[in-house]
Amino acid sequence: MERDRTDQLRRELLELANYHFPAAARLGGYPIVHNHCFLRVVYDNLFSEKWQRVLDPKKAAIRQLNETQLRRAIDLGKQVLADPVTCKILNEQSLRWRRGG
Repeated sequence: MERDRTDQLRRELLELANYHFPAAARLGGYPIVHNHCFLRVVYDNLFSEKWQRVLDPKKAAIRQLNETQLRRAIDLGKQVLADPVTCKILNEQSLRWRRGG
Protein backbone atom coordinates (compact mmCIF):
# COMPACT_ATOMS: atom_id res chain seq x y z
CA MET A 1 0.00 0.00 0.00
CA GLU A 2 2.77 2.45 0.95
CA ARG A 3 4.71 1.50 -2.18
CA ASP A 4 1.62 2.23 -4.29
CA ARG A 5 1.37 5.73 -2.78
CA THR A 6 5.04 6.38 -3.36
CA ASP A 7 4.81 5.16 -6.95
CA GLN A 8 1.78 7.39 -7.55
CA LEU A 9 3.63 10.40 -6.12
CA ARG A 10 6.60 9.68 -8.38
CA ARG A 11 4.28 9.56 -11.38
CA GLU A 12 2.71 12.86 -10.33
CA LEU A 13 6.08 14.58 -10.00
CA LEU A 14 7.22 13.22 -13.37
CA GLU A 15 4.01 14.41 -15.00
CA LEU A 16 4.68 17.91 -13.66
CA ALA A 17 8.29 17.77 -14.85
CA ASN A 18 7.77 16.16 -18.23
CA TYR A 19 4.47 17.68 -19.37
CA HIS A 20 3.03 20.52 -17.34
CA PHE A 21 6.15 22.53 -16.68
CA PRO A 22 7.60 22.39 -20.22
CA ALA A 23 4.18 23.34 -21.62
CA ALA A 24 3.94 26.36 -19.32
CA ALA A 25 7.57 27.33 -19.98
CA ARG A 26 6.97 27.35 -23.74
CA LEU A 27 4.37 30.08 -23.19
CA GLY A 28 7.17 32.30 -21.88
CA GLY A 29 8.13 34.10 -18.73
CA TYR A 30 10.04 31.23 -17.12
CA PRO A 31 13.82 31.33 -16.64
CA ILE A 32 14.12 27.60 -17.39
CA VAL A 33 12.45 25.40 -19.99
CA HIS A 34 13.87 21.88 -19.69
CA ASN A 35 12.43 19.23 -17.39
CA HIS A 36 15.84 18.40 -15.87
CA CYS A 37 16.28 22.06 -14.90
CA PHE A 38 12.83 22.08 -13.35
CA LEU A 39 13.71 18.98 -11.31
CA ARG A 40 17.05 20.54 -10.27
CA VAL A 41 15.20 23.56 -8.92
CA VAL A 42 12.67 21.38 -7.09
CA TYR A 43 15.24 19.00 -5.60
CA ASP A 44 17.72 21.69 -4.59
CA ASN A 45 14.98 23.68 -2.87
CA LEU A 46 13.64 20.53 -1.25
CA PHE A 47 17.00 20.02 0.49
CA SER A 48 18.08 23.68 0.69
CA GLU A 49 21.32 22.76 -1.06
CA LYS A 50 22.61 20.97 -4.15
CA TRP A 51 20.62 17.71 -4.06
CA GLN A 52 23.66 15.62 -5.05
CA ARG A 53 25.20 16.45 -1.66
CA VAL A 54 22.25 14.80 0.11
CA LEU A 55 21.35 11.93 -2.20
CA ASP A 56 23.49 9.50 -4.18
CA PRO A 57 24.27 11.42 -7.40
CA LYS A 58 24.73 8.15 -9.29
CA LYS A 59 21.06 7.25 -8.77
CA ALA A 60 17.92 9.00 -9.94
CA ALA A 61 16.88 11.42 -7.21
CA ILE A 62 13.20 10.60 -7.66
CA ARG A 63 13.87 6.93 -6.77
CA GLN A 64 15.56 7.98 -3.52
CA LEU A 65 12.84 10.26 -2.15
CA ASN A 66 10.49 9.03 0.54
CA GLU A 67 6.78 9.77 0.56
CA THR A 68 7.11 12.98 2.58
CA GLN A 69 9.88 14.29 0.34
CA LEU A 70 7.88 13.45 -2.78
CA ARG A 71 4.85 15.33 -1.45
CA ARG A 72 7.01 18.38 -0.70
CA ALA A 73 8.67 18.14 -4.13
CA ILE A 74 5.24 18.09 -5.79
CA ASP A 75 4.20 21.14 -3.75
CA LEU A 76 7.36 22.97 -4.81
CA GLY A 77 6.75 21.94 -8.40
CA LYS A 78 3.22 23.30 -8.30
CA GLN A 79 4.49 26.60 -6.85
CA VAL A 80 7.03 26.88 -9.68
CA LEU A 81 4.40 25.98 -12.25
CA ALA A 82 1.90 28.51 -10.91
CA ASP A 83 4.20 31.53 -10.92
CA PRO A 84 7.17 32.40 -13.15
CA VAL A 85 8.44 34.82 -10.48
CA THR A 86 8.55 32.03 -7.90
CA CYS A 87 10.34 29.90 -10.48
CA LYS A 88 12.90 32.66 -11.01
CA ILE A 89 13.52 33.06 -7.26
CA LEU A 90 13.86 29.32 -6.62
CA ASN A 91 16.06 28.88 -9.70
CA GLU A 92 18.39 31.66 -8.54
CA GLN A 93 18.60 30.06 -5.08
CA SER A 94 19.40 26.69 -6.64
CA LEU A 95 22.18 28.22 -8.73
CA ARG A 96 23.64 29.94 -5.63
CA TRP A 97 23.80 26.62 -3.79
CA ARG A 98 25.50 25.09 -6.80
CA ARG A 99 28.12 27.86 -6.85
CA GLY A 100 28.72 27.21 -3.17
CA GLY A 101 27.09 30.43 -1.96
